[in-house]
Amino acid sequence: MTANDALAAAAPAAPFGGLPVPATAQSQEPRDRDASDFVEAALAAAPGDPVPPSGPLPGTAGFAVVLAPFAELAGRRLLAGLGTGVGRSAELDRIVREFTADTAAVLGNLAARALVLELQATRVEGRLVGATPQARFRDFVANTGTRAGLVRLFTGYPLLAQLVGRGCVNAVAATAELLNRYAEDRAEMVARLLAGRDPGPLVAVDRTAGDTHRRGRRVAVLRFADGSRVVHKPRSLAADRHFGELVDWCSARTGTALRTPALLTRPNHGWSELIEARPCASRAELDQFYLRQGVLLALAHVLDLTDLHHENLIACADQPVLVDVETLFHPPLPEEPAADDPAGRALDASVQRIGLLPQLVLGDEDALDLSGLGGGADRRSPVETACWEAAGTDAMRLVRRPGAVRASANRPRLADGAQAEPAAHTEALVAGFHAGYRTLLTHRRELAGLLRRFADDEVRVVTRATQVYATVLAEATHPDVLREPADREELLRLLGTDAVDDRGWPGLLDHEVAELWDGDVPVFTARPGRTDLWSGTGTRIPGALDRPGLERVTARLAAMDEAELAVQERIIRTALACRTAAPVHPRAVPAPRSAGTGARAAGPAEAPAPTRLLAAAQEVGDALVRQAHRSRDRVNWLGVELLGERYRRLAPCGADLGHGYPGVALFLAHLAALTGADRYAGTARAALRPLPRLLDRLAALPDADLGVVGSGGFTGLGGILYALTRVSAVLDDAGLRALVEPVAELTVRAAGAERPAGVLDGTAGGLAALLAAHRARPSAGLLRGAEACAERLAAAPVPAEPGFATGAAGIGWALLGFADAGGGEQYRRAGLAALRPAVAAPPPAGGDLSWCTGATGVALAVADRPAAMAEPAQAAAVAATLDHLADSGPVPDGSLCHGEWGLLELPHRTAADVVLRARTAGPVRPGPQPAAGGCITTPGLLTGLAGHGLGLLRLGFADLVPSALLLRTPDPEPVPPRLRAAAAHGCAPRPAGPRTT
Repeated sequence: MTANDALAAAAPAAPFGGLPVPATAQSQEPRDRDASDFVEAALAAAPGDPVPPSGPLPGTAGFAVVLAPFAELAGRRLLAGLGTGVGRSAELDRIVREFTADTAAVLGNLAARALVLELQATRVEGRLVGATPQARFRDFVANTGTRAGLVRLFTGYPLLAQLVGRGCVNAVAATAELLNRYAEDRAEMVARLLAGRDPGPLVAVDRTAGDTHRRGRRVAVLRFADGSRVVHKPRSLAADRHFGELVDWCSARTGTALRTPALLTRPNHGWSELIEARPCASRAELDQFYLRQGVLLALAHVLDLTDLHHENLIACADQPVLVDVETLFHPPLPEEPAADDPAGRALDASVQRIGLLPQLVLGDEDALDLSGLGGGADRRSPVETACWEAAGTDAMRLVRRPGAVRASANRPRLADGAQAEPAAHTEALVAGFHAGYRTLLTHRRELAGLLRRFADDEVRVVTRATQVYATVLAEATHPDVLREPADREELLRLLGTDAVDDRGWPGLLDHEVAELWDGDVPVFTARPGRTDLWSGTGTRIPGALDRPGLERVTARLAAMDEAELAVQERIIRTALACRTAAPVHPRAVPAPRSAGTGARAAGPAEAPAPTRLLAAAQEVGDALVRQAHRSRDRVNWLGVELLGERYRRLAPCGADLGHGYPGVALFLAHLAALTGADRYAGTARAALRPLPRLLDRLAALPDADLGVVGSGGFTGLGGILYALTRVSAVLDDAGLRALVEPVAELTVRAAGAERPAGVLDGTAGGLAALLAAHRARPSAGLLRGAEACAERLAAAPVPAEPGFATGAAGIGWALLGFADAGGGEQYRRAGLAALRPAVAAPPPAGGDLSWCTGATGVALAVADRPAAMAEPAQAAAVAATLDHLADSGPVPDGSLCHGEWGLLELPHRTAADVVLRARTAGPVRPGPQPAAGGCITTPGLLTGLAGHGLGLLRLGFADLVPSALLLRTPDPEPVPPRLRAAAAHGCAPRPAGPRTT
């Protein structure tokens, strides 16, 4: 029985050669005949008897031995396909041997899942021979690598034969093409890229880097006898050449010398100088590196260049060299149906889209920065990949573990090997960006003319993340989808479903699937002067883009101005600051007092006047109004998203009170009430406009998913409830008030499905928010919801952590609040039981004073509850904390959460004027002060501008601006008219504009 007979018996409907062909590949029948003929020829050459493998067999090396007949035939076919210009030599024979070994390794990986399944089946059936697991594995390899064993394998998995055959045919054609091009271009390549120096014969071709596109083609590095190397790229390099000309033009006008690789271009391929990483000679050169990087960032921003990840940048001493710019003029991704967030759109159109600035790849337990400025040493990937356990034994099995990310050469380093930290060179990077942007702005008319050179250049459009394609290709080698074409086709078409997070580009699924059948990562290209796309198979897709890239970039260039420059510089600074390793909740440790300022005996200082505080708060409000990104009906801000307690990421503000747009709206609403300024009230209302649709989506979630959202007072639904309660009251907005009851119901549902936890992110926060809403507008429904939360909270174990935000103090405070609202004696007892252990001795010098985790938060929980203050020990703890506050210097952070504004909440609650005045003497600051080690200026409430502004208002108008940290609301009463409230404190409304203090 021949191999084709076996394959035909397994798939009698196959149109030719026994190899079944999916519907998407019917037009490729000639290539499939080539693949079928290749498989037949390789099987004919396979050994008839088992040949025991020699040497170690790590990983899938044993399976490379099984498929060696196919790799060896590929090597022979490669030699036969070379032109006479290549010439036979010992070096060429070595290159072909390396090609054969690499091809065998690729085929071994391709067949690994099917072979492991067959290995296990053979072991269970007792057909393996050997005294050890390793010996039995070698027995399997030897028998499966025979002609009969391979026919048996392909009979069981007909599509595996097709994939092996196609892979070999494509690899032979691509490598022969490369070597023939080398023979034709060598003389000019040596002259252009190697300064005319004869490098000796070609001794190695490395085709293992990068992804395969266009039927097995990939970037290759050619190495010569003298060690010189050049890079072959199987695509047109016209766009790279024109980019190099633009870089030279920019260098001349900025006075900053920039480097690009030397190129040799051909119509369908090109050769590039290989840039070697080299260290900087001094720290001054590190700054020069980042200055140049800033200039390139400005150019990349204008040209819509993307995908500048860590592998596409080489640090060559003080020169950042971009080695892959194929994504010039990249179109924006198609918008999601609900992508109406103006801050999200602004971020997508900003310097962040380029891929150079820090941005995290997230896994279940870890994150990694793979940006052009990130990267660095070998790291564990946060994304799990398939790998092999007990490889080389008959117990071999697939497991999923975090993969590895290889070290990259994108970050500059000194001669001692120490890599630069990008955030430490923020000022140099921003200075370079500023200079580059200003240069492009000044010469934009000349630049617009230069851009027309790119009109017909081939540029790449990344329509879906490469990692998505790689994952699908890996899963498409599962044995279950190697039998019937329809099964594999169905798996590949999952790309077009919600099973894949990446939506991809509309209308391209058929083209993607066709290229995936070839084992390639799909690739699409465009021409900047047109709206068409081309697939990796060369198929033209007319009108796939909304707008030609050249037209879009020219419009961007025309729209550049100083305001946009300021926005981009703020994004650069924030993205770099997000690389900080500082904890999300640092300890609020006071600085030592200067001589003469530490003793209260010197007399209390005069607290700032309300007029000065209001003026400073207006400066903060005006900054937030200016920084808001706007669409027709809503506004939002770019902020910092906290990912657990370890990572930060630049992102549009979310719907949480602590760091999102509800917290900003809360501050602006209070500012509007005190000033009568419509710009603050209008911005606050516009910020909350997406909440009705968000609440509708949340209401449709099952309780388990709603529990993931949580009821927390600052990170969950409780925070939204509190913001709506306060803003609707302050602005007297009936539309916002109508949302209070629905979000209260969602808060109760979330609390019932989550693990009971603290005020910041758990049930204690949900309980406090429900009580705040009930206090503002008493409701039996709100009280019942609060009771449900209190019951779950009282029954749960009290955390060992004492703090307010996530610890026992906040839980005890919330339960006592429900008892005060008429909840019953059992909740008073539960609250006191939670609070007592949290009350510690007065903090020693250098201890944590913060609201979130330290002594001030614990004292605040006690001071705000009469039942707790009635206990002498607890009242004494509050007094001791006040004493410590009065005797200590300021903390080095200006935030509500763990900075000076949070500390001032305790004097507010205890009327300790001496502390309040001592800590607020001096100039009024219109913005949050930097924390130790740097500052991320964000818009949010807990750590950003809104919190600073609210702190100013609390300091001057505590009776009108309740504590957000305590989720407080005033007693139910009509909201006083805004102008009368301001006038009552000697503050008349002021016109818009900058403020000085």
